Amino acid sequence: MDFVQLAELLCARICHDLSGPVGAAAAGAELLEDMQVAPDPETLTLVAGAAGGAAARLKFFRAALGPAASTPQSSVVLTELIEGYLATQVSAASPGIVLSWPEAPQALEGTTAHLLLNLVLLAKDALPRGGRIQVAAQGGGLAVTAHGEPASLSEEARVVLVEKAPPGGPRGAQAELARLLAERLGRTLDVAISAEGLVLAAVLPRNTLSRSDG
Repeated sequence: MDFVQLAELLCARICHDLSGPVGAAAAGAELLEDMQVAPDPETLTLVAGAAGGAAARLKFFRAALGPAASTPQSSVVLTELIEGYLATQVSAASPGIVLSWPEAPQALEGTTAHLLLNLVLLAKDALPRGGRIQVAAQGGGLAVTAHGEPASLSEEARVVLVEKAPPGGPRGAQAELARLLAERLGRTLDVAISAEGLVLAAVLPRNTLSRSDG
């Protein structure tokens, strides 16, 4: 697809994800202005929480949708970035999503780290009722599994990753970015449903495996 259109859709994705906490912070600020007495602690907590949520989401999107880092990224920093973003997803409709990353390497190469953040974003979208995201990154391989109900790709992402169609919306554009990042690493982005949940894995192309086996 046209890369200008892809950039436009990715910008729309960022704006959509930030609109909630930014709007809540703005509404809280207006409420504070209208108060004739000192603001109560509960209102201050709500405003601070909304502002903090917006900052965490913006930090995550800057890393996930901006240019890949030119140097290896610490798994500790990546974990903090992901957990900070997932913490903003807790709501009355969703109990939240926890991250599980056993045996994390010390660091990931820049493009691999970039892809990881995009796979986490796809997995988050697949868990509207909360759940768990598990990461496996060993020996150059990368897989992210979404555990929970319904643990299924958004329709926009499914069209791109399963049907191989051009993206038609912001979530589809982000899925397309993940696919392009996997290609940059010489891999394909596979989607599968297993007993564990929805698995998103960057794997070597089958023809490459066949040549190496021969």
